[in-house]
Amino acid sequence: MNPIQILVWEGQHDFAKRLERCLNREDSPEILRYDEEAEHPSSDAPMEAEIAFISTSALRRYDRNHLAWERIQGIPVIWVGSGDQSVYTATSVSDRVVLPAYFNCASLEAVLRHTLRSSPRFGETAQTGISVEPEKPHAELPLHKEGSFLYQAACMQQLVANSRLYGALSVSVLIRGGSGTGKEHIARMVADAHPEYRNGPFVAVNCAAIPDTLFESMFFGHIKGSFTGAVRDHTGYFRDAHKGTLYLDEIGDLPFSQQVKLLRALDDGMIHPVGSSEAIKTDFRLVTATNRPLNRMIQEGTFRLDFYHRIAVVELYVPTLQERGPEEKHLLFNAAMRQSLNLYAQEVCELPDLPLWLKEWVFSYSFPGNVRELYNKAARMAAYYLGHHRFEQAECLHLLCTEALECETQEQEELPDFSSRTEERSQVLQALEKNQWRRSETADALGWSRKTLWLKMKKYGLSD
Repeated sequence: MNPIQILVWEGQHDFAKRLERCLNREDSPEILRYDEEAEHPSSDAPMEAEIAFISTSALRRYDRNHLAWERIQGIPVIWVGSGDQSVYTATSVSDRVVLPAYFNCASLEAVLRHTLRSSPRFGETAQTGISVEPEKPHAELPLHKEGSFLYQAACMQQLVANSRLYGALSVSVLIRGGSGTGKEHIARMVADAHPEYRNGPFVAVNCAAIPDTLFESMFFGHIKGSFTGAVRDHTGYFRDAHKGTLYLDEIGDLPFSQQVKLLRALDDGMIHPVGSSEAIKTDFRLVTATNRPLNRMIQEGTFRLDFYHRIAVVELYVPTLQERGPEEKHLLFNAAMRQSLNLYAQEVCELPDLPLWLKEWVFSYSFPGNVRELYNKAARMAAYYLGHHRFEQAECLHLLCTEALECETQEQEELPDFSSRTEERSQVLQALEKNQWRRSETADALGWSRKTLWLKMKKYGLSD
C-alpha cells in the first residue's frame, strides 16, 4: 500500500519536526509542506494530500490564501494550536478536530486515528498504514545549564561552543542580539574561557549611560584636583579591568566622538588620566555587545568603520527566543516559574502542572522582549498562583496580555540585520546548494528553524 500523504501548513506554530519525530520511520506518511502561497503560487489543481495539519494562525491570513482554502476543501483537517472554536469562522472547512500546539505522540496518535477512521475517505474499518512511535524521553533534547543560563536548542549549543572556543583566544569579541536575549551571559562565558583573563575582574559598562562630559574621567580615570569635584583619584574602567575583562554593553549607542577616543586607547593600550601627563599601560580582554545594526550605522556615518574592525575580531550572534523554538520557550517558562515560586514563597514550592491553554499560549506567543519578557510573564503567573492556588484562564490571559500591542497576532517581522547581508546571503545560498535546496536539511545545517530559513530566503531573493 502506498504511504498516505499528509499536508503540513505550519503558519506561526512550529510543529512539523515534532510531527515527524512521532511518526514511525517504517511505512511513514509522505509529508507535503505548505509555507504560504509561495509554495503553490496559483495552481487550481486540488491538493494531493489525504489529511492536513494546519496551524490556526494560518486562518488569520485567509484573504491572502483563499485559493489554498479552496484546494483544501474535502480534505480532513487537524487544526494545531488552539481549542477556541471561534477561530474557525473565517473558513468553510468543516472538519474541526483540534490538536494543541503542545501535543505529544500519544495525543497525536489518538487524534490522527480518530480523524482518518471517521472520514468518508477511509471509513471505520480502513487500515490507515500509520503508526506512531511511543513518546520519547526528554533526554532526546538534553537540557544544558551554565549557572542561571538555560538553553536547549541546537543553535544555542553552537553559540555556547563558539563562546568557549573564541573565549580562550586573546581577541576582541562583539556579541550581537536582540534586547533581552542574554548577551551578558554569553559575555561572561567568553571571559571565563580565557586561561589568564578569567582570573581577573569582569567590569561591565553601559555605554548608553555615559555622559559626554564625564566620558574620559569614567574610562581613563582622573587625579585629585584635576577639575571641580575631583576630590580624590579615580582609576577609571580601563584600569579597573586590568588583567580581566572589560565588557562594553550597548556599544552601538556610543557617540561618534567617544568612539574616536576609545579607538586610540584600545590600539596601544595606553591611557592618560584626566589631569595627568603620565601615560599608563593597561592590559585587559575587550568584549562588546549591541542590539543595533552596526553595518547600517556605518553606511549612515554614525559608527566608525575603523572602530568596528577594532572591536569585532570575532562576532557571536545570540538567537531570539522565537528562533530557539517552542520547546525551549516552554522549558524556560517552567524554569522561570519555579524560580519565582521559590523566591516569592521564600521556601521550596512545587511547580504545579500547567494547564493546557497556558502551555499553548507559551508555544504560540512570539515574546518580542525575548528571555527578559518570558521571565516577566512567568513571574506574573507565579505571583497569581501563590495568591489564588489555581490558574483561571480569563484572568491569567488578561495578566499575560496587559500590553495590547504585544498580544495582537502580527505578521512575523523581518529578522534584524545582525551581519553583513552579502556574507549571510552567500552562507544561506551555499547551504541550500549543499543540501540540494531541501529546506529542512538546510535549516538544520544552519541551526535555524524552517520558518527562519524561509524569511532569510525571501529577504535575499532566494525563494521562488
